[in-house]
Amino acid sequence: MKYKICVAIPIKSDDLNKNRQLVEKSLEKKPDLIEFRFDYINEVKFITLSFLTELLSLITPKIPIIFTFRRIQERGQYNLNKDERLQILKLLVEAKPDYLDIEMKSDIKILKIITNLAYKNNVDLIFSFHDFEDTPTYGETISLLDKLKDKLVHDCSLDLDKIHESVFKLIFTPQKFEDNLNILKICRTISQDGKKIVCFAMGELGIFSRIICVKFGSLWTYGSLGIKTAPGQINVKTLREIHQLLFNSNS
Repeated sequence: MKYKICVAIPIKSDDLNKNRQLVEKSLEKKPDLIEFRFDYINEVKFITLSFLTELLSLITPKIPIIFTFRRIQERGQYNLNKDERLQILKLLVEAKPDYLDIEMKSDIKILKIITNLAYKNNVDLIFSFHDFEDTPTYGETISLLDKLKDKLVHDCSLDLDKIHESVFKLIFTPQKFEDNLNILKICRTISQDGKKIVCFAMGELGIFSRIICVKFGSLWTYGSLGIKTAPGQINVKTLREIHQLLFNSNS
């Protein structure tokens, strides 16, 4: 079995040649998915529909693409007002990547507009949650997901089938190595319940779960090309080699 790795690429400028080089370097590593992180860009005005379309055209052969513009409360680079953020997210959806990553704690107006727009454009959603301080219990995690489901059904008017097809990305911060085990148990239990989940821990203490989460039901894990987009992120080449050694597969 091949365990999936998503390569995270920070997009820093609108220079197509520089971005092409990043994409080509990424494709050499044979990633299973690519995430474009647009909150690293030097000016948000560069995020236009034509720019996004050009980026997507660089991905040959085609593999799943995730668009992400992380809000500042979850370690994004820009402190935008709600309307400014909404306009950027709309552009990301209208470019029609395979996935849009949107934070569970997003403003309800943004969440409602973007989730419905995404489904109209056949863009799958990744509902992400980052705890930069701690690791919750299994019960707290289930409560988090239940509250999100209620919000999506009652406030965003989404049907349960669409919610069920979405990916839930749960990223925590361990205070001790043993927290990795709790996270892996959460990952396995939620995935066995039929939910699509990506789940591991951040930081140096979380490297173990970042590596092995794919064995416990996480759809994929994340690796870097060189510039890390999250604490504890591992170079994709190293991560692939570790998977080969651990799982004796062609991953």
